[in-house]
Amino acid sequence: MDLTFLLDFRVVLEVILLAAAIYAFIRFLQETRGSGVFRGFVLMTIFVVFGFLVLVNTLDLIHLAYIAEQGLQIILISLVVLFQPELRQAMVKIGESRIIRGLTREISIRSTAQEIRRAAERLSRRKLGAIIVVERTVGIQGFTEGGVRMDAIISTPLLVSIFYEGTPLHDGAVVIRGSRIVAAGCVLPLSENPNLSKSLGTRHRAALGITEESDAIAIVVSEETARISVARGGELEVGVEPERLEEILESLSGEEEE
Repeated sequence: MDLTFLLDFRVVLEVILLAAAIYAFIRFLQETRGSGVFRGFVLMTIFVVFGFLVLVNTLDLIHLAYIAEQGLQIILISLVVLFQPELRQAMVKIGESRIIRGLTREISIRSTAQEIRRAAERLSRRKLGAIIVVERTVGIQGFTEGGVRMDAIISTPLLVSIFYEGTPLHDGAVVIRGSRIVAAGCVLPLSENPNLSKSLGTRHRAALGITEESDAIAIVVSEETARISVARGGELEVGVEPERLEEILESLSGEEEE
């Protein structure tokens, strides 16, 4: 009894899913130039394919019956050929949907945060001084003009190599926009806050300076103490753990999207 009910439920579910897929496909075609072609294709399928099936089964034509059973594959191939522009348009619509865009952005934010976190962790272990600025809603284009333009996809090895002592760009700041390194060797404005500790070096003052003039996030790695610090809103958080750094980057990027 239970098995019969389960089988019946599966059949009903399959019919509902198939009907929903067909309905969604028809609704989409109504908004495109493929609606007339689709109606003609449906009529042709009904009269030719199904008519052929009826004829084969009635006359018990065994060999033609096998060909008729393969008709579904022919129909699917025909759909792809006839509705190629419409299918391409459908893929574009799906790719531009809010759900897909949101998911893609979330993956990009998480990947960027992880790359910066790994780079800061490696720089800290090797006591390599660094300053990484992540641009948010307020553009900091003016501060990248004095640096070396890169336009490179962000990666941990690239970030670490930039700050190796002796390289031409290790003294400046790296500016990141989205998931790309915009420029390196950038000169940032120093904070003029008189209440800052005199123990803070130039990198920390530069990190505070850029966050006082914009909503950017600045990550500093001290070459003396190997500590990671994060500057935002003109305030400095010292001794940030790598996991905490990743959380900060993800949360502030999420606020930017809202």
